[in-house]
Amino acid sequence: MKPNKNRSVSVYSFVLKTYLQYLYLTKWIKRISSKENYERKRILFLKKKGIETKNLFFQLGGVYIKIGQFVSNLFHILPEEFLWELQDLQDKIPPRDFFEINTRWQLDFGKPMSELFETLDKVSYASASTAQVHIGTYQNKKVAIKTLYPGIEETAKSDLKTISKVVWIIDRFVIQISGKEVIEQLQSMIHAELDLRTELKNLKILKQMFALEKDFYIPNPIEELCGRHTLVTEFVEGKKITELEGEPLYSKRNPNLEKLIKAYILMVFDYRFFHADPHPGNLIFMETGELCLIDFGAVQSISEEETQILEHILVGAMRKDYHLVSESMYELGAVTESLSKEELTKIVKYSLEKLNRILADTNHFRNLSLDTLRPGDDLRFLKEIQVSLKQLLASLKLPPNFLSLHRVLALLLGNFSYLDPTRSMIEYAEKPFSQIVLKGSSFKKLWRDEGEEFLTSLFSLPKELNDFLYKWNRGEFQPKQDHKWAELKLREILTFGILGTLFFYFGMHYAEKLWKEPSIIFYILSGLSFWSLAKSSLSFWKLK
Repeated sequence: MKPNKNRSVSVYSFVLKTYLQYLYLTKWIKRISSKENYERKRILFLKKKGIETKNLFFQLGGVYIKIGQFVSNLFHILPEEFLWELQDLQDKIPPRDFFEINTRWQLDFGKPMSELFETLDKVSYASASTAQVHIGTYQNKKVAIKTLYPGIEETAKSDLKTISKVVWIIDRFVIQISGKEVIEQLQSMIHAELDLRTELKNLKILKQMFALEKDFYIPNPIEELCGRHTLVTEFVEGKKITELEGEPLYSKRNPNLEKLIKAYILMVFDYRFFHADPHPGNLIFMETGELCLIDFGAVQSISEEETQILEHILVGAMRKDYHLVSESMYELGAVTESLSKEELTKIVKYSLEKLNRILADTNHFRNLSLDTLRPGDDLRFLKEIQVSLKQLLASLKLPPNFLSLHRVLALLLGNFSYLDPTRSMIEYAEKPFSQIVLKGSSFKKLWRDEGEEFLTSLFSLPKELNDFLYKWNRGEFQPKQDHKWAELKLREILTFGILGTLFFYFGMHYAEKLWKEPSIIFYILSGLSFWSLAKSSLSFWKLK
C-alpha cells in the first residue's frame, strides 16, 4: 500500500493522463482510422484502462476500494469492456498476510485463531476494502471469519481527508454537488464500517425483519466470537450475481432480480432500514432459491416521514402529477427555494417525459449511449425555461442518508442491466411496489381522498329529487297511484348505486394485490351496475 502522502498525487496524475489519452483517441485516432480499426482500438483502450484503474485502486487500498466497487457495477452507464476488468475489486482484493490477521485475534481474545477454531484455512477466502474473510470450522459448523485489517482506521481517516479535499475542489470550482453533505454522509458510512459491533447489530435487526419472508436469508452470527474488530457468522453457499446466467433476450423475467427488487422495496418502504452496499459480492443466491445478504457494515435507516415523501414522489410520477412531485421534493429538502416551484415543475415534467421515452424506445439497458441519453436536449430545455445548469445544480441538496440511497440505486441498476439488459428496473419494481407500498397506503389514500368526491359527484341529485327524497323520508310525501312505479325506480337507483360502489371497491382491492381475474370480474360487475343505475335514472327522469 502506498504511503498516504503519495495517494492524491497518484490519483490526480492518473486522471489527467487518462483524460489526455481519451481525447487523443476520440479526437484524432477516430478521424484518421476506419470504423472497424477505431472500434478495435477503442476496446483495447478501455480494457487497458480498466486494468490500470484496478491496479491503482489495489495499490491505494482503503476507501478507494469502496469507490472502485461502486464504479465497477455501473453497467448501465460505463462501457462493459472497462467494467469487466474492475470486477476483481468486488472480492479479489490482494489479501494481507495471515500473520497480521492472527495478531488481531491474539490482541482481542488472548489466543491465536488456531486455538479458537477446529479447522482454519489460512488462505484468505475474500478480501474487502477494510477487512478480510477466512473460512473455518467452529463447533462442527462451517463459518466465515471476518477481521478488520490492522491499522485500517488510520488509513481510512487519511483517505477520507484526501477525498474530502477532492470533493471540496469539485464543489467549489467545477460544479456544485452538495459537497458538504456528500462528505458528511461518506464519513458516517465509512466510520460505521470500521466497528464490527455495529455490523453485528445491523445483521440481527435485518434478520428479525426478514424472519417471515421465505425468499430471503440472513446468516446466523456466532456472537461469542464477535467484537469491535471481528465478526463470525455461518458460511452460506451460493453464487454471486456475476456467476449467474442472464435470461435469454426477451424471455420471461429473471426470478433472481424479482427477489432482489422486492428485498429493497421491503427494506426502504416497510422496514425503513436498508442494506446500503448491494454490490455483487454481497448478494448470494442460494441453491434453495433464497437470496442471502451479507456484509452489514453499510446499513442506513430512513424516517417514516422520508419514506412517505418518497412514496408521494413515486405515486406522483406514476399519475403524472408533476406538482405533487415538485412539492414532495421541496418537502424532502432536495431542492432549495432558489429554484421556483414553476421552474421545478417544468423540469420534473420534462425529466419524467424523457424517462418514459427512453423506457419506451430502448430495448437494451446495458451501457446506455449518449445517443440514447442525449444530454444536449437537456441543456436546450434549460435554456428555453431560462434556468442555467449552474443554477439548477446550486439549487439541489442531498438530504440526510440519501447518499446511501443513491449508491443503492446505482448498484441495483448495474445488477439489473447485467442480468436482464432488455428490461428496466422500473418494470421489475411495479409489482412489488404495488403489493408492498400501495396496498398499505396510496390506493387506500386515493380512495379516501378522491373516491369520496367521486361518489358525491356521481350521486349528487338535482334539487327536485332531493326535495322528493326529503319529503319521502319524513313521510310528508303522499304518493299517488302513478307514483308507486317512481318509488320502485328510486329503490332501483339506490340499489344499483350501492352495488356498483361495492363492486368497484372490491375490483380496486384485488387490483392492489395484482389478482387480475377477480379484479376484472368485479370491475365488469361494477360497470353493469352503474349502467343499470344510469338506465333507471333515465326512466325516472322521463316519468318526472
